[in-house]
Amino acid sequence: MIETSKLENIISKCGIILEFRTLPDSTLGYYFFDGNYYMILIDDRIRNLEKLYRTVLAEEIGHYRTTIGDITPRKYMCYGDRLEVDKKEVAALRWAVDFLIPTEMLLDAIKNKFVRNLSEMADHFVVTEQFVMHKLEFMARKQSIWKIDDQKSLCLMNLPSVFIYQQTLISNM
Repeated sequence: MIETSKLENIISKCGIILEFRTLPDSTLGYYFFDGNYYMILIDDRIRNLEKLYRTVLAEEIGHYRTTIGDITPRKYMCYGDRLEVDKKEVAALRWAVDFLIPTEMLLDAIKNKFVRNLSEMADHFVVTEQFVMHKLEFMARKQSIWKIDDQKSLCLMNLPSVFIYQQTLISNM
C-alpha cells in the first residue's frame, strides 16, 4: 500500500494548500490555481473516511500533475469544451489510480494471495472499490491479459468480471 503520507508529501513539496470545507453535495474535492496559489479543497464530511479521502485526494493531486488551466465544468458549455474537461478528468484519475495502485503491486498482491476479490483489493490498497475498478479498466485498455506468474494470468476481457486464468502443465509419460 502507498501510504497517505506520500500524498501529503506531494502537497507539501509542491506548495499546494489543502483545506477541508463543506462542499456542495455532489462535490467531494476540488483543485484550482488562482494565479498565485495551488489549492485543493476536500469535503469536510469525508475527512475521516480513509478510503474515500485517499481516493479523492489522489485524484485532486492528479489534476495538479496533469492539468493546465481551469477545467471547472459549467452549466452551459459547448460540446468541445465538455469533451476537453472530460479528457482532463480521465488524465487526473489515471494518475491517481497509477499512484495509489501501481500495476506491479496489484499483480504481486494477487500472486501472493493477499487479495482474491474487488473488496479485498480495495481494503489492501485502502481505496474505494470503484477506484479499483477504474484501475482495472485502465489496465484493460492497455492489454486484456496480465501475467501474474508462470502459470497464472489476470484476464480483464469481460469487465466488470475479472478472472484469474491458471495454466496447467501436462507432462508426457
